[in-house]
Amino acid sequence: MENGRYVRKKPVIKVYYNDDIKEIGSIYQVLLGMEEEGIPYEISPLSDGNAKEIGYQASLESPLGVGIGIDTENIVLHFNKLKEDSPIFIIDFKSSSYKKRSLGANAARLVTKMPFKEI
Repeated sequence: MENGRYVRKKPVIKVYYNDDIKEIGSIYQVLLGMEEEGIPYEISPLSDGNAKEIGYQASLESPLGVGIGIDTENIVLHFNKLKEDSPIFIIDFKSSSYKKRSLGANAARLVTKMPFKEI
């Protein structure tokens, strides 16, 4: 609440990445996957935490309940109804562009309740 008024959070998928990742372009395909499905996202760096931890945190802070966490080893898709150590998808950070884009698309499809793409 700001100045006595309720502030509605923008409905976005939260994407948190560990700030050890120096080349943000390496996660561009994940973002394209969400964009292609028409679901907005917000991306923010965090100073610590692995992909599972920050993905779970992202899902809790997303108004849509969907979060993506990225560290130098993994990219995870998380949902706020699941346990922290049980993300929906985990792929290697060095996965192909196709896999990264599919994970991003699946984050959006989780929101729209559409079938997942194969990763």
